[in-house]
Amino acid sequence: MGKFPLPHAVTDIRCENDLETKVTYGRKATIAQLLATMVQSLLLVNVGMELAMATVVIGSLYKNPNAEFLITDSESSWYGSILYLCQPIGSCLSGYAQKHFGKKSCVVLACVPSIFGWILLWYANSVTMLYWSTITMGMGLGFNDGPAYSYIGEICEPRLRGIMACVVNMACLIGVLSSFGLSYVFHWKTVAAVSALCPVMCLTFVAFIPESPIWLLSKGRNEKAMNAICWLRGWVDPCVVATEYQELMFYYKTSVDQSKTIKASKGLFSSFLWVKSASVYRPLRLVTVYYVFTLISCLTPCRPYIVKLMYESGVKDTHSISLVLFGFMQLAGSVGLTLTVRKLGKRMLTLSTLCINTLAICMFAVYFLCMNSKLISTETYVPMVLYSIIMFSGAMGMLTVPWTLVSEIYPNEAKGFASSLTTAIFYILTFSATKVYLSVENTLGLTNTFFMMAACSFVGFIYLYRNMPETENKTFMEIEEFFVPKKEQTSAELIPGSQAVC
Repeated sequence: MGKFPLPHAVTDIRCENDLETKVTYGRKATIAQLLATMVQSLLLVNVGMELAMATVVIGSLYKNPNAEFLITDSESSWYGSILYLCQPIGSCLSGYAQKHFGKKSCVVLACVPSIFGWILLWYANSVTMLYWSTITMGMGLGFNDGPAYSYIGEICEPRLRGIMACVVNMACLIGVLSSFGLSYVFHWKTVAAVSALCPVMCLTFVAFIPESPIWLLSKGRNEKAMNAICWLRGWVDPCVVATEYQELMFYYKTSVDQSKTIKASKGLFSSFLWVKSASVYRPLRLVTVYYVFTLISCLTPCRPYIVKLMYESGVKDTHSISLVLFGFMQLAGSVGLTLTVRKLGKRMLTLSTLCINTLAICMFAVYFLCMNSKLISTETYVPMVLYSIIMFSGAMGMLTVPWTLVSEIYPNEAKGFASSLTTAIFYILTFSATKVYLSVENTLGLTNTFFMMAACSFVGFIYLYRNMPETENKTFMEIEEFFVPKKEQTSAELIPGSQAVC
């Protein structure tokens, strides 16, 4: 069983159907897992600030005669989207780094380029320097999301996994709100300087949290894995977590049996063989389609151009206040998700928020149509209310739930690679949508663009209603069996049931 000795009483324990324990350890365990999550969350606060800075910079420099330098339509579209294009490079590398060096090492690899990116933005005095700053940030961004969500999925109890993933999502939205709030008070270069403190703090605190126990088991560091579980379950004695330790060991050994073909292959890109496994490509297909409808229903391609959108909607003098309001509504929605996810479940929240956003986008399109046809006068509060609803509703479901799914839906041995590949796909889709948004809007007009988005969101509602499972408070084995039922599993994939002896 490894280097770490287990109590004799544990050796006769038989596994239940679910090989992942559902034991509730108590308040100290919750505090310990929350502390580990908060350190990871510092990195996601930085992600939110990086994603929001394009909106802040474009709002300050786009066609502004008082700006230090100006950026054109083409430069705005590149600057607003190039961050998403660079992320997949780092994301693919992070899959390899997670497997060989662990999740904590990926945190360090994420912080360093982020710090340099903020410094470059602070010194930026041309469009070229803006590009280099966002390219540097994008490389670090690739090491953020996948490792963070897979780490949360591996350290948390089933009862807390959904909530902790929501905390990480909330951290990203806190970063967005922080950037918008700081930009209302300070110059954008000052905002960049202050933002660099976030990855610096993350580098400082990451040394105090344990590595993922499952990753430690995969490297044969059984004693350190036991110590990590003890830390994460409230700094308890080994005998308290002995059952969970054995269940994790059994789950790991089963995962190893499934991955013999992958392990037989060597090289940086050997992990891509996982895509052939139904336990990977089926959840990957679901979450990719989910992301497409998230981009549309949450108006993500419009984000770098919010100031422009508000101006054309009639909000001419309060756009800075609007950014702070929208950031606050996103954060409030994320808090709502955290408070309700255990009761309502991810499926219900997804479908209800997608329905709300579809109606809000349709009403937005109707407002543009009536305003352009002179049927109504320009009303400042209408676009602000509608966009606030989309921000709040999206953060409570469509915008954040797919990120929580990333921590749950993949098998252990493929989690590092699959989570990184998933985030890479998301950012490629985001880059593509953001890059072409202005062209689509200029071709179709705002009204038709929003009507098209509303129609696509409705299609997304139908698809997710038919295909999305409920994962809240489910063990990894229960989730895996949804995507690959036992009757479809091969002999290597089949997990022994209640007859297995740990």
